[in-house]
Amino acid sequence: MRLEVIDTYTRLQELKRDWSDLVLSLPYVTPFQTPEWLLTWWQHFGSGDLQVLLFRDSSESIAGLIPCFRHEWNGCRQLTLLGSGISDYLEPPIKPSHRETVIRCLVNFLRSDSSWDLCDWQDLSCGTALNSVVAPGHFAACLEADLPCSEIPMKDGFASYWAERPSGLRRNVRRYREKAEHIGPLEFSASNLNQESLAALIRLHSARWREQGEPGMIAANRSANFLRQAVAELERAQSILFFSLTFQGGIAAVILAFPFRNTLYGYLSAFDPAYASFGFGRILLFESLRYAFENQYASWNFLRGSEPYKAEWGASPIPKARVIIRRDSHS
Repeated sequence: MRLEVIDTYTRLQELKRDWSDLVLSLPYVTPFQTPEWLLTWWQHFGSGDLQVLLFRDSSESIAGLIPCFRHEWNGCRQLTLLGSGISDYLEPPIKPSHRETVIRCLVNFLRSDSSWDLCDWQDLSCGTALNSVVAPGHFAACLEADLPCSEIPMKDGFASYWAERPSGLRRNVRRYREKAEHIGPLEFSASNLNQESLAALIRLHSARWREQGEPGMIAANRSANFLRQAVAELERAQSILFFSLTFQGGIAAVILAFPFRNTLYGYLSAFDPAYASFGFGRILLFESLRYAFENQYASWNFLRGSEPYKAEWGASPIPKARVIIRRDSHS
């Protein structure tokens, strides 16, 4: 196994096609592990120095990739995964057949390289390959539970799914719809790259959180420009869907979702706070899920967070892990 440490963005871009091939060859990947997402993330949020670990087997084929950057954080030289913070799945792409040799190579690198003090790798799968680095005798390391995601499995058709939901939820969606349609029609739409929907998402998301005296994710992370570029990149890979609800001539609610491997990842949603009493967020989720069932998606993924409403809509938790590795005197 040969390790190449990539420390320039230009070199990383050169690997985009091979990186994509690796990601698409693995069953567990999501949009957040693709080069389209992570290269864009680095352009907007990257700091310090790239430290992407690329592993090649004896035939020079890519066996695995751990996309990191090294930066100063709380007085430590920290290795952090690209995408951290606003990405929900960051398990590094490693071929199962090469898992053990990649991890051995990684351990040897971490032992011999003195340019880091801490690895803090979040949003990993519970069965992460990186768990092997935590083995006794390697480093001062631990595996912790991370914030879970959740997902609605889609089987037996939408009518059966909806009949199984709590009666209060079904009643509220019906009453909200009746209340709105007493004033004017509601129009649901699903589309790919849609500049109007993207602009509405950014505007309504900020407006909604301002009503609560908070900045919201887009403003807090200054991620509007990142979203615009990431959406354009993922649209070229056919991994974008906007669900929107139009009322009285304008978009009143919108969801940005990433269709990938027959799963819809609901990344970000927003609704007009002026219409809060109409429950447009619930109505739009209802219509979006019906669309997903009718178009034979296997699941709807709510991503991170254990908010009670997700269970009410039928989502089950997906446990996640975090690996923390500290350099000590024995490493």
